[in-house]
Amino acid sequence: MTKNFEDLIAVNHISFRIEEGEILGILGPNGAGKTTTIRLLTGVFELEEKSRVKIYSEDLTKSPKKLKKLFGIVPEISNAYSDYTVLQNLNFSGTIYGLSKTKIKERVNTLLERFELGDKRYAKTKTLSKGLKQRLNLCMALLHQPSILILDEPTSGLDPFSVTIVRNQILELKNEGKTILITTHNMQEAQQICDRILIMNRGNIIADETPDNLRKNFKQTSTLVFKMQDTLSYEQKEKLNSMFNLKEENNNLFRVISENPLEDISYLYDFLKKNKIQITDFKLLETSLEEVFIHLIKNDSKFTGDDIR
Repeated sequence: MTKNFEDLIAVNHISFRIEEGEILGILGPNGAGKTTTIRLLTGVFELEEKSRVKIYSEDLTKSPKKLKKLFGIVPEISNAYSDYTVLQNLNFSGTIYGLSKTKIKERVNTLLERFELGDKRYAKTKTLSKGLKQRLNLCMALLHQPSILILDEPTSGLDPFSVTIVRNQILELKNEGKTILITTHNMQEAQQICDRILIMNRGNIIADETPDNLRKNFKQTSTLVFKMQDTLSYEQKEKLNSMFNLKEENNNLFRVISENPLEDISYLYDFLKKNKIQITDFKLLETSLEEVFIHLIKNDSKFTGDDIR
């Protein structure tokens, strides 16, 4: 897919697959092309020449009405009518999808219970918190039981309780066989719920991997953090400094930057045993997905001179 806006290339000849029953996360800085990609996939933006989207082997441009029925879409900005009640919004959405009154009533009751919105059915949407509105948006997207769910920043700005509900429901929907595409800036969220991650920058895909493989393939140091029971002598500190890239913090807390953590843990154990030193706390901090993301974006931007901060 490609999408140009005058002189701006928003999406630059990208190609990827989403497997049935998979949660695919699209990550990237602002302006990377994530939302444009979603609008191309769902037919909101017209595909340019030689671009195509195939859903279950059918071409989106040839069967748009049929294929769009397979989508449930939750945009970043709520698409519920603010002066409608929760129930009115859901009934209206059901009518748009062509559901019968009996089916609408059945689905509405099921979804209100599922997303813990039953006591808000007669509340006007404009009186709801952002978290409740997002749960309503999910109910509206799921009303017609779509097989493909597209979520644009689904937990952005939500309170912790709503975040937990939304994330748990996303995982439950995956277990039910839904195919889910999600854009997010939340690295922890991506690592927790996504089967695979695309990282985009300046309209290009610069990584396509599972969260674990992204971290494993990233050649980066780990950090050993440990706290001594007693204060080390000057000689002991000098010895540790000669063995490791050591950083001393307060209250007998130390950090070791390590390229070979298992080997360095062994050396550290031998040193502690030999000097009869006890530690009261120890942690191995592995490379986070956020570190990988920042590294990839910064390195990719160096080729064009972009200033990423």
